[in-house]
Amino acid sequence: MTTTPTHLGALIGRDWRHHAACADVDPEVFYPLDLDPTAPAVTAARRVCAGCPVRAACLVDVMAGEDPARRWGVTAGLTPDERTALHAGQRSLLGSTGAVAA
Repeated sequence: MTTTPTHLGALIGRDWRHHAACADVDPEVFYPLDLDPTAPAVTAARRVCAGCPVRAACLVDVMAGEDPARRWGVTAGLTPDERTALHAGQRSLLGSTGAVAA
């Protein structure tokens, strides 16, 4: 029997991507040309992410490893601008160390 982990702690040390809702979705869905948060293409990508059992692991992964200069597409249900704001919020919480909370 195969189970799908639903808690971030259960995913540490595992390849969470196998459990992602987007695993069988065309990647182009997550890279729309119009990244306005209300754009239909962004809404479609968010819909996939909304019910994903590993969305938290996806967000932790992207926040820890994403190059701010190359932020693109919808990841973990967030647009590049939303992830930039989240990064900025983390930096202000952590002070000037630049460390990213995981």
